[in-house]
Amino acid sequence: MKPNELNLESLIQEIFQEDAENVIVPPPQHIWEKISSDRQTAKTIRRSSLHQRFSTSKAIACFVISVLFIGLFISNQPAIAINSNILKTVVDFFSSPETTGSVNVSISKNTLPDSDAPLPPPDWPLDTGEKVVTLEQARSEAAFNFIMPSYLPKGVSLDIITVLNEFRVNQYYRSDKNRLVIEQHYFSGGFASSYYFSSSKVKKVNINGTEATLITQNNPYTGQNQIYILWCIDDIEFNLETDLSEKDALRVARSIK
Repeated sequence: MKPNELNLESLIQEIFQEDAENVIVPPPQHIWEKISSDRQTAKTIRRSSLHQRFSTSKAIACFVISVLFIGLFISNQPAIAINSNILKTVVDFFSSPETTGSVNVSISKNTLPDSDAPLPPPDWPLDTGEKVVTLEQARSEAAFNFIMPSYLPKGVSLDIITVLNEFRVNQYYRSDKNRLVIEQHYFSGGFASSYYFSSSKVKKVNINGTEATLITQNNPYTGQNQIYILWCIDDIEFNLETDLSEKDALRVARSIK
């Protein structure tokens, strides 16, 4: 080691020794108090951090639960609520003109048919108690003036007409390829109906100035779309069901007036 390096090392040692001699060592009691205080502060910080993390997780969980609850509440509501004049779907489409999903959209008052009533065609799945009648019989038995459509697509004609009771008349139409059913239920006063459609497209449409619901559902057996249009005018609930195109179905519905 060179002389200059020896002098520098000695100088550094003297400085550190002098600083060490000037350090005031606190009593052991003060040191333990400081350590205890620091540990308590560290615990408080950890608890605060944990509380913040818990609060955030709790808020997220509450939000998810709320969304699921709202979803379940909406999915279990009837799809149609009707006042004395207007048929409206309970499903709120908000600003969207169309929605997809399962829709709850049942009225049933069955009476046994007369023993001498003619049998319906075997391929029409009639409700229990429906009685096949002539148009004139339907006019005389019904307690209301049911309406026939003024428009039918080419090749479509009336096949049978039935009454379930004096307040319900059903019209069954067909062509070589398509079928059309128009159900009319008369209610004097307020009423409510409920129907269920799974995996369907639903949208609002206008039928002669009245809001209606149009449901499109694919028939897995035929591969064709089934159209349903539901609306209410003058205490009559109209249900139109067909495998015609949406355009033709709407035109038929709008001709019922």
